[in-house]
Order: sequence, then structure tokens, then C-alpha cells
Amino acid sequence: MVDENTHARPPRLPRRMVLPLLAAAGCAVVGGEWITSRQQARIVRRDDALLDGEPHDITLSWAFAQASILYNIALRQDFFQQYHLDVQLRPGVLSGRDAIADLQAGRSMAAVAPVLSWLQACQASPDLPVRLVMGLQAGTFRLLVRKRLRIAKIEDLAGRRIAVLNADMADRLFFSVILRRKGLNPDTAPDWVILPPDQIDDAVMAGTVDAVALHDPLAWQLMGNPALELVELVNSINGLYAQRTNLALGVSTDLLEQAPGAAVALVLALYNAARWLPPHVTEAATLLDGRIAGMPQAAILQMMHHEVLGISPVGNELKVQIARYVDELKLLGQFPDSLDSASYARRISADILHHGMTAAP
Repeated sequence: MVDENTHARPPRLPRRMVLPLLAAAGCAVVGGEWITSRQQARIVRRDDALLDGEPHDITLSWAFAQASILYNIALRQDFFQQYHLDVQLRPGVLSGRDAIADLQAGRSMAAVAPVLSWLQACQASPDLPVRLVMGLQAGTFRLLVRKRLRIAKIEDLAGRRIAVLNADMADRLFFSVILRRKGLNPDTAPDWVILPPDQIDDAVMAGTVDAVALHDPLAWQLMGNPALELVELVNSINGLYAQRTNLALGVSTDLLEQAPGAAVALVLALYNAARWLPPHVTEAATLLDGRIAGMPQAAILQMMHHEVLGISPVGNELKVQIARYVDELKLLGQFPDSLDSASYARRISADILHHGMTAAP
């Protein structure tokens, strides 16, 4: 006799019954894990027309790629190799703008830069020979303020001095949008102070700046330095921007026309690397050990636990996110209000995987 107070474990359905049920529900399995979103389900559909199976050499411009989580995963977990790619990094790329300039000048076939930087470049050069094909990771923008100043809200930044690395970097653009949303003129309300990274510590200690607008890993390192007494006022890790891509991969129109299989392989390698990351954070931290100055493996792992990982929009999802960025740059007067943001996003992007996507071999 079974005690009525005993919760009997429900019987397990045989795998041969479970698989059809999940498949009927629109699920797919990749690497032993069930995938439920429509976009990810498309990844498992194999379309040999997308990949030519040939080896490809690709020159890629990506600022500080050697310290990038996603690049190291793609390289050291053999995602590039699985797609028969030999990816060569352009040397001397110090910013997203440098990466875009490389592609524009024909020095690279593909480039990685913040979406905000891509949009400014496309606005300045309407014939820029590039199409944005995927997002790579969520933003890690952090606005840090000196604790003793008791700055409690964005509006308190009026009249304050905010350190940034470059006037045109995505860090400043991102927080300029935040300031505008709060009714402040981002060009005149705060005083933006341009400083090289090795001078920010001294400026904070001396009180010559009141706040710092940066992204990880530098922002994380500054926040973790107790001598600086910096606290986080706002970031892109939580809330509205948490699931928004920051970086985007742009590929040259020549590559798309002459070797589309190479472009598809690059997107799939990075996409699969991004999908591998969230359940393998500890392993990813080991791949970055010694690659970020001043950050041992434990510190890298702690930083990653406070970031949004695995963001990699493609296709329509990417276009929607680009359109949202266009709307935000309208707030800064960088695009006309009359511009159709959705149409513009479609024009500068490309869904090169529109026939379906192929999982890692």
C-alpha cells in the first residue's frame, strides 16, 4: 500500500517518446541541450549551400581581440578550425573606429566594432562597403562616480567632470543617450575629460575628475580598486540594455560577393562560440588567464559572473536592435527624426544565413 502523503516520482517517459513530443513543441537539440527559440532552432538545420567546405583565410580587425572572451573561445576551442577558417588579426587596432577604417581601406575583410561606432561611420560614409551580419556580445558600459561626492542619480552629473578615453568612443555615446533621456544636454551638462587609461587612476585620486565612463575590463578593474573609492551609478548590464548587443561584426561587400561561404563560416564560428560560453564560464576564464593585464583568472571569472554572456543576434533580431540604436542616436541629433530606422537597419545589415543556419560540424 502506498502512503497517501508520499509523493511518488512520476514515471519517466522513454526517450523515443520524449523526442517526438519536444520536436512537435518546436524544440531542437544541439550538443545534448534542448533549444526552444526559433532562431536557435534554425541553427541545427543543415544547408550545405551556405558552406562551401573550403578552407578560407580571413583578415579580421578587432581592437584588443587577444583579450576578448569571444575571440579566445572561437580560437582556442577550435570553432574557427571546425569551420576551416584561418583568421589573421590586423595589428595595431586600438578602437572600433580603427577596425572600421581597416575594412574601409581594404586592409581587412571583416571588422568588429561597437554598433554605435558602426552607425556613425555609416552615417558619415553612406557608401561604406560593409554589411553588419551579427551581434557579438552585450555591452559592459559602467559609469563610476567618486563615493564621497554622494552622486545618487544621473541628473546629479550636471556640472561634473567625466573621464572617457576618447570623445567619439561608444562609452561616451552610450551614456550621452542616458543623459538625454534624463533631460540633460550631454554636450554641455557634464564636462567630458579625455584621458589615457594609465592616467585615470591618478585623476580620480587627485579629484580632477568626478566620474568615469568606461567598459570592462578596465571599468571592472577601477571599480575593484578600493583606493579609488568608486561606486557604480549606472551600467548596461541590467535593465533595458541587458539583452542588447554592443559589438557587431561587419563584413566587406567584396567578401560577401566573392566568398560568401567564408562570411557564413565566420558568423557560425562566432555564433557557436557565443552559445558555448554561458554554460562554460569557468573554462572560458582559464582561456583568458594571463591575457588581460592585471587580472588573474579568479578576477576574470568574477567579472564574467557580473556580465551578460552569450548575446549574439543575427537576422531580424539584429536588425531590430540596430533600429533601436538608430532611434537613440536621433536623440543626440546624429540622425534625422524623419529617417525610417527599420529601413535603415535593413539597408546596412545582411542576413547571410537566411536559408538556415548550420551547427558546428
